[in-house]
Amino acid sequence: MTPLPALAIPSLSFLIDGDTFSQPYSFTNTSDAGEMITAFSIDLSGTALVFDPVDGGAPGNGSGGTAFAATGGTDVTTGLTGSTVVDGGTTLDILFNNFDAGETFSFLLDVDPADPNAPTPTVLGNEMIGATAAINFSDGQQLTGIFAAVGGNPDAAAFTATGLAPIPPVPLPAPALLTLSALGTLGAMSWRRRKAKAG
Repeated sequence: MTPLPALAIPSLSFLIDGDTFSQPYSFTNTSDAGEMITAFSIDLSGTALVFDPVDGGAPGNGSGGTAFAATGGTDVTTGLTGSTVVDGGTTLDILFNNFDAGETFSFLLDVDPADPNAPTPTVLGNEMIGATAAINFSDGQQLTGIFAAVGGNPDAAAFTATGLAPIPPVPLPAPALLTLSALGTLGAMSWRRRKAKAG
């Protein structure tokens, strides 16, 4: 039996440092065998924070907002194809088609406390400790991790990998499953009719 080739090890360097309202986030594809990043997501559910991409939007503490925007032409370099973030939501999804190893993507996006009565709307990188991230790579692997403290840098958080697994399949929505089921049933009925006529 021929052994399967070893999968390369995808990796990512990501540091959030300082005020999330005005400081860009940057992450670098540090993979070891040329794997491209195809998708990147952040989930703030493990924190008391939300994304605030709309000026005057959620959570209503008068902080204003900073919309998702690539900086320094990194959208072109990495092949940014789309992003999804909802005002007051806890998830950010970004898609790429040319994010090669060694390249960096930088972007702006405001993060605010989920509590509109928080004493200050300013969120520093260290307040994102506990948020999670998932990164899909072109070799079919997904790297997952958590934002953790950075020694000697009290207002920062850095991505720390916690797992590596195959990219999970995207489940079909219920209407699509019903349609596929109905098509399968119709196909089986048609086959039975043809078989009955032939026999």
